[in-house]
Amino acid sequence: MKTYPIMLNVQGRLAVVVGGGDVGLRKAKSLAEARANVKLIAGSALKGCAPPGVTVAAEPYRPEHLTGAAIVFACTDDSRLNSAIAADARRTGALVNVADCPAECDFYCPAVASDGDVVVAVGTGGSSPALARHLRDHLEGHLPAGAGRFAALLGRLRERVRNEVPDSGKRREILNRLAEKVTFETFINEGADAVAALFEDIIASA
Repeated sequence: MKTYPIMLNVQGRLAVVVGGGDVGLRKAKSLAEARANVKLIAGSALKGCAPPGVTVAAEPYRPEHLTGAAIVFACTDDSRLNSAIAADARRTGALVNVADCPAECDFYCPAVASDGDVVVAVGTGGSSPALARHLRDHLEGHLPAGAGRFAALLGRLRERVRNEVPDSGKRREILNRLAEKVTFETFINEGADAVAALFEDIIASA
């Protein structure tokens, strides 16, 4: 299935995970790491400790649990219950992912390799999560060390460019130069101060 790739900002939004097994715990953990407001409906089957920042309701699922949710994960081992959760989620306007049932999903979770804010995601439209994981493992070995720290630095410099360079064409040129391989190599070999100095030269010549 052809899907539209997107990186979703869930910070501060309610994410509901129904199912306290291994899959549900993994989803809850990754959502909490993305700073979502995570509610885990575990019934009596919580298999392990809840991740930090996750609110657990040790009770059977009810449609009311989805009130206000932006995103819902149905991860129980009961396919009929998962279908009901999906229907309830859509009635509230939430996006829903149903474990092991691509036909009932609004979105699929890719296999992810990350370093800080740098995220490489591989999806197969729900066709083969195993293939996505294999491709992710291959790409992960090619993710440059320090990419996350470099991205964080570029984020700070980007704010200065937006504030100090009014011309959109020049902003784009500066940001492209900052993201070049030679700038990344300068960062790795000489550190952030060297990139900052390079940035001042680029700004001055813009």
